[in-house]
Amino acid sequence: MFEGMRVVGKKVLRTSVQQVLYTSTLSNILTQNSWFKWCTGMDSAVLCQNTGLDDMQATSKSKQIDHSKVKSGKTISRPKTKQPVSLFDGLSHAKLCITFATADHYRFAGLIHCVRCDGHLEHVSLPTDVTNVAAFGTSHESLLRSNGRGYIFFFREGAISFWNISEDATKNFMHLAKKFEEEPYKMHLIRWESEQMTYKFVSSETKIAKNCFHFCDTPGNSEYRRRTEMYAFSNALVASVKLAHWEHALDRLIQSIESIPKDMMTGSLFHYQTPKTVLQKIGEVFMMRHQINLKHNLLDVPDVYWDREELEKLYTETADFLNVTRRVKLMNEKLSYCAHMMELAKSHLAEQKSMRIEILIVVLILIEVLYLNLSRIFYCAFYILFSFNIFVLGYF
Repeated sequence: MFEGMRVVGKKVLRTSVQQVLYTSTLSNILTQNSWFKWCTGMDSAVLCQNTGLDDMQATSKSKQIDHSKVKSGKTISRPKTKQPVSLFDGLSHAKLCITFATADHYRFAGLIHCVRCDGHLEHVSLPTDVTNVAAFGTSHESLLRSNGRGYIFFFREGAISFWNISEDATKNFMHLAKKFEEEPYKMHLIRWESEQMTYKFVSSETKIAKNCFHFCDTPGNSEYRRRTEMYAFSNALVASVKLAHWEHALDRLIQSIESIPKDMMTGSLFHYQTPKTVLQKIGEVFMMRHQINLKHNLLDVPDVYWDREELEKLYTETADFLNVTRRVKLMNEKLSYCAHMMELAKSHLAEQKSMRIEILIVVLILIEVLYLNLSRIFYCAFYILFSFNIFVLGYF
């Protein structure tokens, strides 16, 4: 017995020594190997915790990496911000263009009439074939963000683009437009899914460069031309913010039907048990497709640019910077998958209904057969009993 205890003790001691040596070696490697620390961003104590070792046995700790300073190898044309931050922080002296989408569309005539009644704004002209946008300019200091002139573009499809307008004035005009909204968006999404760009005036040609709009400030570039260039930029920004709201709606749609594949795999009951609910989801999918591809047609360049090549170039460059085309194609692929999934659910419900009808027909046939057989049995039994009674009465 004592010999067995010594053997067990030796094994325990050997295991403890090996564990300590392994922990110490691992900690030294983590401390000395800077490449590993750069890749993982973890210190030796954290890694020892993750591998089941004692924290106190780690001899040193590597420093945490500041991920904001690490450059990614993948180039992204437009980073997608998913955190609602203050729209005017850090840009107190920069000229700013900010675009919101607040509703599906506006009651446009009433909105423009109400804005015209404001004494601080003046209605300015755009090309005659631009009928879905109204532009207003101002030089009133209380409405401006910085020196110069400010502009506001109201879009019939429920969006507003502010150029060099102060934060208080932006809130006031958005509150004014709220009275004329049809199918308004949620308030937290209006601020979350906005587009913000700085702009400045340069001596070169008008373009978009380094997250900033550059406007030509030469004497040959008139105020009207600069205003039309702002309209082209705003048009692309509106397409992006409208698309962002549809992306949120698509995310909600996907979340509502994500249980269907699992239900099909496990054979459990569908969450959508009636054809009405399935048709509602199919209608939601096709309504979103209608909004993207037919009503607004984000994949095509608006007709207003067909004879204005310079404005078309500004619009397409801004749309490419905002990844509008790629996002629309991705949404169409997701919508196709959602439509296919709901068609499967619809066909499954139709098969279940036809199966229930077949079972009902079989049951009715069975009842009829049983009725006929039972009626014959009862008839035969009654005939036998009646004959037996007559025989008995005739015998006695």
